[in-house]
Amino acid sequence: MVAASTQSTSKIQAHSHCGSVFRSAVAETQGHRPSYEDAYAITSEEKTVYFWLFDGHRGDCASRFAAELFGSPEFSPSDKLPSNRRICRAFQTVDNRLRDHLCQSNLGNAGSTAVGALVAHEADGTFSAKLVNCGDSRCVVVRPPGEQSEEAAAIQVKLPESLKSFCEAPDVEWSKDASWLPEWPAVVETIDHKPSMCFERARIEAAGGTVCGGRTARLDGNLAVSRSLGDFDFKNDKRPVAEQKVSCLPDIYEVSGLPEGSLLLLACDGLWDAMSTEEAAQFVRERLQRNPPMELADIAHDLIDFSLNAETRDNVTVLLAQLSQSQDVSEAEAE
Repeated sequence: MVAASTQSTSKIQAHSHCGSVFRSAVAETQGHRPSYEDAYAITSEEKTVYFWLFDGHRGDCASRFAAELFGSPEFSPSDKLPSNRRICRAFQTVDNRLRDHLCQSNLGNAGSTAVGALVAHEADGTFSAKLVNCGDSRCVVVRPPGEQSEEAAAIQVKLPESLKSFCEAPDVEWSKDASWLPEWPAVVETIDHKPSMCFERARIEAAGGTVCGGRTARLDGNLAVSRSLGDFDFKNDKRPVAEQKVSCLPDIYEVSGLPEGSLLLLACDGLWDAMSTEEAAQFVRERLQRNPPMELADIAHDLIDFSLNAETRDNVTVLLAQLSQSQDVSEAEAE
């Protein structure tokens, strides 16, 4: 059961949500784009919650369709986190249904990135999470605002298999904006799926595609992401899903031992074009250190305001969550 409220300004809308093991907020703006193409979904049970954020392109139909499906009872939380295999099957199911939807509705070749954080409250009081990423939206785990570095809890992070093998290669040199281990107070971040990344480029070229440009490289001179839902003009039915020029298979990061108060920040690339992971993590944490009861909606709003002042040209959507056993919500649900 999720409770929601809404507040808005002339440019930015902010929505607050809370459940039995979390409080959260979503802030969103159309920004300088002619239309708003993002969407999100939050579903929760007593001890689990799923946060999803979708950044659409070539229209909003793919992002909205994905949000409706991932927010439906079919993909709702259970008493434990789903297996990685089940998550990947879910992405393939949504991608296949999206293909049918776009074809039947004559909606063209829309696409959407997807990033999620699937969270469970464990018996020992800590939280476990699976960060699920397909595209260039990003999820960041941030240390609790009251935690000091010298007393920091041990948090375990298991990388996706493909990324783990890449990290272990002897000749790998991470660039500042492509490391899965950001600096304090961030714990881990998902890695954006850009065509220029070497492991993405290899798959694209093996499928007959090309990558043009440097940091802003585009697949076949068109698409700026290398994994997504939709974008079926870049997908070939004769190839396995994992070998497509644009793959719908997500990377999954497994995080355990998260203490109460830990933060999750999910945002589309409109925010990350204006802020680094570390800057965003400090931005959120410092505000909660100064004012622990501060509304997450106000912080999410301020993050978007910062990105607009930095002249980001994209839609911007921010989903900010804090993990805790909320007594207020538990008491309200008991009445």
